[in-house]
Order: sequence, then structure tokens, then C-alpha cells
Amino acid sequence: MNDRLDAAFAAWIQAQQDALAVVQGATGVPGTDLDTAEGYRWVTRLSRLALEWIVEKSDPLHPQLFVLQDEYRKLLVDNPDVHYLFCVLDDSRSYRLVGYRGECAYLGMTFGTPFGQGEVGGRTGTQTQTHIDEFEIGPGGEVDILIAPAAALPDPRPRNCVVLEPGTAQLAIRETHFDKRPERLSRLRVELVPAPGDAPVPPPLLSSDELAPKLEFAAMFLTFVGGTALQMWHDAGSNMNTFGGTAGSVHVAAQDDEVRSHSNAEMTYHGGRFRLGPGQALVVTVHRPDRPFLYWGLTLTSPWMESFDYRYTTTALNNSSAAPSEDGSWRMVIAPTSPGPGVANWLDTGGRLEGYMLVRWVLADDPPHPTAELVAVADLDGPTG
Repeated sequence: MNDRLDAAFAAWIQAQQDALAVVQGATGVPGTDLDTAEGYRWVTRLSRLALEWIVEKSDPLHPQLFVLQDEYRKLLVDNPDVHYLFCVLDDSRSYRLVGYRGECAYLGMTFGTPFGQGEVGGRTGTQTQTHIDEFEIGPGGEVDILIAPAAALPDPRPRNCVVLEPGTAQLAIRETHFDKRPERLSRLRVELVPAPGDAPVPPPLLSSDELAPKLEFAAMFLTFVGGTALQMWHDAGSNMNTFGGTAGSVHVAAQDDEVRSHSNAEMTYHGGRFRLGPGQALVVTVHRPDRPFLYWGLTLTSPWMESFDYRYTTTALNNSSAAPSEDGSWRMVIAPTSPGPGVANWLDTGGRLEGYMLVRWVLADDPPHPTAELVAVADLDGPTG
């Protein structure tokens, strides 16, 4: 038997126990049975995500653009309006992004250093940020974009190209919809482009030397994300029933930490926690910016930074799905039960009195922070607008 592989597999098993210990030992989180059960399930979901990403689909010579998050796998404040795609890359290789755009409002492409592995060349996080509508798209929505190191690009450079900067090891796609339906999603894939004269890349053959470091990284990833989610929850305590935050580009430039430095630089993030008393609701007002913008979306999450289950009830709204007020702003009501048929824009917490809330803006220049007010549910006797 291979000693390193045995040790790596043991580390993977231990990492799951360590992630569960984060849930079991968490302080300052709601102690309801719902939140506890979701914490245990969160560990199983993170484990599946890590295995698919790191063990199964992390070969840059056989690139796989796969769904990273969905209704059943959620990572560090997922957005229900977003179709998340991800691909591992090699900064010395060339690729093509091909397929069809779909009907999204925005398809952001974030090229960055490998998540969870620290600095590369003195920095971490987003290296290049762009979006699909900056390129030439075919009349039927056809996409064909060359992704390559600067030295491998033809001269003159084609319009549809992205420079693969040194240290770049991943592509994260955030495909944002006002109304996300399967038939509206993109159909994209990443293909390796062989250099002239290169022999074809052979099919992958697994070895102990290849699998062991993948299991080691998967173990580290699980522990890292577990601790990071809980830290995000505690950090947000300074914005109780209010919103802080800034533009993703600021986080990228500041190199705040490995999570925030991987922000989409075309988004702005305004977040905080909500805490309700019995019979209370939080009215969140998103104010219309003075300058043009494309999208905002409000998402509610658990202490484990997973969006509340949005399959059967409304736990997130955006500037299209929320009914506007007469003054042009949008007012949402966060409440554990229905505040009544006459109240618009109810966000259902599923009975919870605590959680995290995040407003994401897309292509908005310095948008105003949302405001929030605790009110008695009994006083919400009509439309919030």
C-alpha cells in the first residue's frame, strides 16, 4: 500500500470530523434544531462539493466546466439567481470557451488564483474580470472565446480573447438571471487548445501520486471553508439589522483575505445579519441608485452561509421580481411567517429569527447601501410601498 495515499485518505476522513466539530462547537449561532440539522447537512454538502471539484474535475489538461453550486450544494453565500459554473485551468495552456450564451442578464467570468491555496506570485484572488457581453456573440447566441497566455495569442489579438495571466488557475462563471429557468441557462464548455506541433493529450490515468495530493487538498479545503463560513457569520455581527460592505473591486485590490479577494470585481456586496424578536419583521429598503445599474439581488442565508431553501418559497428577490414602491425604491419584508396577503415582497425565513442577508449589485457604480428597520408584524397592514 502507498503510505502517502493512506495518510491522505485518513486526513480526508478527519477533515469531515473537523468540519462537523466546527458546527458542534460553534458559539453565537442560533441553537434551533433547524439550524443544527442544516449545519450537519452542510458538512455533507461541502464534502460532496470538494470531492467533485478537487478529486474528480481538477485536471486542467482535461478541462471540465461544471456546475459548482445548485439547490443542494452551496458555498459561502450562494445567490439563488445565479447559475454557477467552474473550471480548473493551467496558466501555461490555451483554451476556448464555446457554446451558447443563454438568456441571462449577466454572465461574469472571473479568472483567479487557485482558491484555498494562498498567494501565488505575491497575491491571491481575482486576476482578470470580464463579462460575456464585452465579446462578439453570434446571432444565435454563439460563444467562441480564446483564453491563452499573452505569448500564445495571435498578433493582432482577436477581439474574442482573454489573456491568461501568470498564476491564474481557475475560471468562475456567475450567470445571473432575473428569472432563472433551465431553458434559459447557458450551454458552455471549455476545450483545451493544443499548441502547434504538440502531441494529443492522452486520456487521464489515475495514480497514487496523483490522487494523494488531491485528497490532501480536499481535506484542507473542507477545513478552510468550514472555519471561513463561521468567521463570516461572526464578522457580520457588527452589522446587526443593517448593511456594510463595498465593491468587489475594492476587496480584490486590498487583498483583504483569500475569500474576499476572489470577489467578482464587477459586483458590489452589501451584507449584514438580521435578528428578529417575537412578532417582529425587518423591512429592508433597497434605494434606486442615481447611476445606471443592471441588477441587485437580496439573499438570506443560514449561519453556515447557505441560502435558505428557495425551491418552494420566496427567500430571495431582485430588482425584477420585487415590486417597487411609488418612490422607485424596493422594500422587502423579512419575517418568519407570512405578514399577510396585503404585504408585498415577503422573504420567508422558514420560522427563523436570525440569519445573514446580502445584497449583490451587478455593474453598479457605488450604489447606496440598503437600509433596514425593525417593525411589528402587526403594523404591516398593507403594501410595503
